Amino acid sequence: MGREPDPLEPRQLNEDEFLQGLRARLGWPDLGPDTELAGDERWDSLAQVDVVMYVQDELGATLAADKLERVTRARDLVGLVRQTLA
Repeated sequence: MGREPDPLEPRQLNEDEFLQGLRARLGWPDLGPDTELAGDERWDSLAQVDVVMYVQDELGATLAADKLERVTRARDLVGLVRQTLA
């Protein structure tokens, strides 16, 4: 028989699942790949900490704060996560 996944193990997410999780975590229902983050009042330091924690919790990876600060669109954030996981 197969084993149940360990709830503490990182898991794989596709882009849609990742963004869906971020929408829920950040309370940002219209967040999509083309959403401009830079200049949006919702993309503050607290949101960025939430993103770091979400990636750590769900994927087991740590995003570099200096790289996260340079993200301007949600699509760039997805790319940063992919790069970090590679």
